[in-house]
Amino acid sequence: MNIQASQLHPNMSALIPTLEAVTKLLYPYAEGAMHDLRKGEIVALFNNLSRRQLGDPSVVTELGIEIKEFPDFFEPYYKTNWDGKKLKCTSITVRDENSTPIGLVCINFDTTAFETMNIQLDTFLNMPGTSGLNPVEQFAIDWRQQVTAFMNDYSLKNNIALTALSREEKSMLVGQLYNQGLFNYRDAAAYIAQILHVSRTTVYNYLKEGK
Repeated sequence: MNIQASQLHPNMSALIPTLEAVTKLLYPYAEGAMHDLRKGEIVALFNNLSRRQLGDPSVVTELGIEIKEFPDFFEPYYKTNWDGKKLKCTSITVRDENSTPIGLVCINFDTTAFETMNIQLDTFLNMPGTSGLNPVEQFAIDWRQQVTAFMNDYSLKNNIALTALSREEKSMLVGQLYNQGLFNYRDAAAYIAQILHVSRTTVYNYLKEGK
């Protein structure tokens, strides 16, 4: 049973079919959820990606705003799922006859599959480098492109998105980048840190660990 229908406000009940239809349209990438703000719990859930259950508490604090100040809808934002996958999310406010917020309709979209598609396209379109050159010569034309291609190749070989790498995996990847001579450029550490969503200091710490 995907719906906890008892005592739902009519304005919320009326949106259940729309929520289910949108989730099915975007299947298998989207999860649809409805929160009853009066009860503070989840009352509908379709294509469960988050491993939540009906009746689980609503964690609306992640939206960073008081319930009474909820807009009609929230601009899309990212959050991390239980398995490390990145979800692109939006929430729509349901109001009663007095325009008081009483519910949220949420769509959580798993972007991982599209990140993988992007990696595959980058790998397919990437021209192989000329062999026999030293690292500085090999990557002088566009070292950022070479860094990105190397990191995407690592992601494909290990069957894991860069956003889901553990600390140990990030450290290993940074060590491999260093061995390829990709730290020969002034801004390389900052660029790698940006892709891995860590600080430049953390990147240097990864290097120290590998030595």
